[in-house]
Amino acid sequence: MQRKPFRCFLFKSKILIDYAYLCSKEWTSSKINMKITVITPTFNSEKFIRQNVQSILSQTHTDYEHIIIDNQSKDATLSIIREEYDAKALTEKLVVVSENDNGIAEAFNKGVTLASGEVIAFLNSDDFYFSDDVFQKVNGAFNGNEILFVHGNIFFEDEKYGSNIRKPLMCKLQQGMPFNHPAMFMRKKCFEQAGVFDSTFRFAMDFELLCQMSDRTPNFLKKGFYLNGIPLVHMRGGGASWLQEKESVGEVKKALKKNKLWNVSAGYYYALRRLRIFLKSYMDKTGLLILVKFWRKIKWQ
Repeated sequence: MQRKPFRCFLFKSKILIDYAYLCSKEWTSSKINMKITVITPTFNSEKFIRQNVQSILSQTHTDYEHIIIDNQSKDATLSIIREEYDAKALTEKLVVVSENDNGIAEAFNKGVTLASGEVIAFLNSDDFYFSDDVFQKVNGAFNGNEILFVHGNIFFEDEKYGSNIRKPLMCKLQQGMPFNHPAMFMRKKCFEQAGVFDSTFRFAMDFELLCQMSDRTPNFLKKGFYLNGIPLVHMRGGGASWLQEKESVGEVKKALKKNKLWNVSAGYYYALRRLRIFLKSYMDKTGLLILVKFWRKIKWQ
C-alpha cells in the first residue's frame, strides 16, 4: 500500500516527460521547415539532366523549388525536365527560364533573383544529389539563426585520375576553397547582405563569392554547419574550372586581391598550386598518372 503513491508519482512524471518531449518535437519541426531553392544552369545537357532532376524529385523534404536557367539549349534538355516534373505532377515546383546568358555566374544570379526559398543551393546539370534525404538533413541542420550555411562532402567522379569522396578542406581562403560549393546550402539573406556572383569570373566565381561574403558578413566562414558522413552530392569531373585549372587558379588570385585578402600566405599557396598544376601536366604527358592518383587519394582522405 505504501508503494502506490510512489508508483502514481512515477506514472504522472512519465506522462509529463513524454508530453514535454512531444511538444518539443512538434515545436522543433514546426520551427525548422525551410523552403529550399535549387538553381541549375543548363545548356545542351540532355545526357545527364534526367538524373539531376530525378534526384530532386525524390527528396523526402518536399518544400523546395527547382529553377532551371537554360542558355537556349538546342537538344532535348528542356523536354526531359518537363517530362520528369509532369510525370510526378509537380510542375508547380519547377521554374524555367530559357534565354541567352553570359556564363555560369550570370545564370546563377538570375536564379538567385527568382528564388523564393529561404535556402539556396546550386546544382550543375551534370551533378545530382547523392540520396533522397539530403534536403531533410540540410533542413534539420539549420537549427538556429546563427547558422548561415550548411555544407558537406561530395563524391567526385573522375574517370581519368580516380574517383573519391572529397571532404571540405575548411581552410583559410588564402589557402584555397574551404568548402565543396555543390554541397553548400546558403540562407538567401547571405546574398541580400553580401551581393551575388561577380559575372566577370568564368571559373572561380564560387570562390570569389565566399571572399565577398567573408568580407561583408562578420565571421561568415565560422557560421556554417558541417554535415559529415555520406556525401550530399555526386559531382562529375569535366566542369569549366576542372578543365581550365590554370585559369581557375588565376581567378582565385584575382578574387583574393579584389577583396583585399591577398597576403604573403596567399602568395605562398598560390605558388604551390601553380607548381602542382605543372607537375600534374608533366606526369600526365609522361605516363605517370598513377602518381597523380596516389597524391589525390592522400589529399582527399
